[in-house]
Amino acid sequence: MTNQSVRNEAELDRRSQILECTCSVIARDGAEGLRMAAVAREAGVSSALLHYYFATREDLIRLAFEYHETRESARGEERIASIPDTLDRVRDVLERELSDDEVVREGWVLWSEMSRTAIFRDDFRASVADRSARWVGLMADLIAAAQDAGRLPADVDAVSAALRLTSLVDGLGSHVIIGSISRAEARRTLDIAMREMLHFEEGPAL
Repeated sequence: MTNQSVRNEAELDRRSQILECTCSVIARDGAEGLRMAAVAREAGVSSALLHYYFATREDLIRLAFEYHETRESARGEERIASIPDTLDRVRDVLERELSDDEVVREGWVLWSEMSRTAIFRDDFRASVADRSARWVGLMADLIAAAQDAGRLPADVDAVSAALRLTSLVDGLGSHVIIGSISRAEARRTLDIAMREMLHFEEGPAL
C-alpha cells in the first residue's frame, strides 16, 4: 500500500469516526441545537479539522444521516441473508424497527430529525425521499420473495402491502420514540396488520 493510499484510508476512517459521533450527538441532543463544536469534542478532534471535512453544519447533519442509513442497510442485508425462511425475513425487518435496540433508537431520532428538516429544505428532502423509496422497495422485494417461496398468497399486491406496512411502522415507531404508545402495543398492532395485509393465519412470534 502506498503512502497516499494509507493517507486516504486514514482520512476515510477519521471521517467515519466524525459521522459516528455526529449520529450519537443528534440521538442525544437532537439536530436543531447541534453545534459543530459539540461534535468536535465528541470525536476528539479540533473544530478546524471538523470544518476541513464538513463545510457546514447542515452538510454534517445530512451526511451523518446518510452514513447511518448506509451502515445499517449493510448490517440489515447480512442479518436478512442469515434467515433461511422468506416470511421470517419479512417479519424480522418490520419487527426490528420496533425493538428496544439502542442503534434502532438512534436511527429513529435521526429519521425524525431529518424528516422534520426536509419539510423546509430541498437538500434534506432528497435524502429522506431516497431512504423512503429504498425502505418500501426492500419490503416489496421481501414480500415478493415470500410469495415465490409459497409462504405468502400470490394475490397479495407486494408493492401496495409494502407501502402500507412501512408507513404503519414509521408511524408506530414515531409514537414509541415519544412515548405516546408502548412498544408492546406497537408490536401487537403490527402483528394484526401483517396478518390482514399479507393474508396469512400463522401469527408472527412477537
